[in-house]
Amino acid sequence: MIKKIFSRPVFFGILTVVFLVNQIILISVSNAMGTGLLRSQWMTYVGVKEASAMEIMMPMLNQDGMTTHLQMMPTITEVLGETGSSDSVADAMRAMIATGTPFYAPEGVSFDDPIVSLESWGGYAETTLTEAQMERYNRIIGTFTCNFCCGEATSVTRNGRCGCAHANAARGFFKYMIQKYGDTYSDDQLFGEAYRWQAIWYPSGVVEDYLLVTGRGNVIGHKTHGGAGEDGMHGIK
Repeated sequence: MIKKIFSRPVFFGILTVVFLVNQIILISVSNAMGTGLLRSQWMTYVGVKEASAMEIMMPMLNQDGMTTHLQMMPTITEVLGETGSSDSVADAMRAMIATGTPFYAPEGVSFDDPIVSLESWGGYAETTLTEAQMERYNRIIGTFTCNFCCGEATSVTRNGRCGCAHANAARGFFKYMIQKYGDTYSDDQLFGEAYRWQAIWYPSGVVEDYLLVTGRGNVIGHKTHGGAGEDGMHGIK
C-alpha cells in the first residue's frame, strides 16, 4: 500500500500551481515567437479574467508583408468576455461575433444583419475624402488584410487590392469613419473595429483563429486561410 504523502487540498493546490506555471511558460514562448498571445487573452482563457474589454483578437501583417500573426487590437465598441462555460465554441462566438447596433453606424446598419450591413458599408466606398484623409485611408487599406475570401497561406491579400464585396464594405467603413470620426479614433482602433464587421461576415474563420490562439485549436480544428503561413496555423504550434 502506497504511503499517503499529501492531503487532497495540498495535492490539488500543487496541481494548480504547476498548471499556472506551465501556462506562463507557454505565453512567454508564444510572445517570443510573435504569435500575439497576449496576457489579457491568456487570462480570459484560464478563467482568471472574463471581463469585457475594448480589444479584439485579429490577424495583423508580419514584417514579410505576406503572412499574418494573431494579436489583440483596440476597438471602438466593447468586446464581450467569455462566460467560462464548458462550451468553448459558444464562448469564442461571444468574444468574436458582435451583436446590436454600434453608436457610430449609419441608419439601418447593424451587426445583427450581416447582409444589409455588407451592402450598406459598401455604398460608402465612394465617399470623397480630403487629401490628408485619403493619405490616411490608403495607409490603412494597404495594411488591413482580407484573410478569408482570397489570397493564399503565404500570400495574404491586402484590402486595397481585394475585389470582393467584404473588402469593399471594409473600405466603405474606413472612409466613413475617417470622415466622421477621424479626429477621435486612431488607426489601430479603426483596424480593430473593422475586424468586428469582418467577423460577422466570416464567423467560422474568426472563431477558429480565436480558439487556436487561446490554446483550443483542436475543438473544431483550424482551416488554413490567407496569411496563415506555411503551416496554416499562424506559426502557432
